[in-house]
Amino acid sequence: MLRIRWHGHSLFQVTDGDTTIATDPHDGASLNLPAPDFKADAVTLSHDHQDHANGLPLFNCPHYTKPVDAKVGTARLRGVACYHDDDRGKRLGPNVAWSMTMEGIQVTHLGDLGHYLSPSQMFQIGSPDILMVNTGANIPLAEDNIALLSPKIIIPMHYYTPGIDFPYFHMKTVLDFTEDKKDVEHVGEEHTYTRDTIQGRPRIHVYKPPRKRR
Repeated sequence: MLRIRWHGHSLFQVTDGDTTIATDPHDGASLNLPAPDFKADAVTLSHDHQDHANGLPLFNCPHYTKPVDAKVGTARLRGVACYHDDDRGKRLGPNVAWSMTMEGIQVTHLGDLGHYLSPSQMFQIGSPDILMVNTGANIPLAEDNIALLSPKIIIPMHYYTPGIDFPYFHMKTVLDFTEDKKDVEHVGEEHTYTRDTIQGRPRIHVYKPPRKRR
């Protein structure tokens, strides 16, 4: 059984009970979100922008920042090099799409992917069962990359949530992405997955966003 919890923005906690992976950790305070309060066996980083990386000091474990294949406990990690923009990173730098496979389930976190995936990148990523995708910026791009990878579960991330402080641009809401789409499920703060429960037609799982207590 795989359990996923969203800590806001692009930070997820993915665990099979033995190994825990954290993705793109923020520090909480800079985004007006709760600070992450869990331990991880490894952290994957898609890129070094502060809203994805300033929580790294909170995790006393290996930090994976470059594309590699690695085994961490019961998890297999694979990073695929890509870019944050559509000009080979000349404007916003590189990005790494990270896949973690546990319990026979591949979870792929696209970070801030800013272009259409190439055939080579698609081949390297493979077939994600669960895809975490930025839907707060360029929704048509996100939708096209979802179509290219054909995941069974789509988890939106990096979009506007109540109370978040994100000064760089106006992020879209999750409703901008899910409007007129079928098979949208609200799953709460965390959700569990097995090989059996991810079968069937593709679904969008919307997680309950964390909010900082006043």
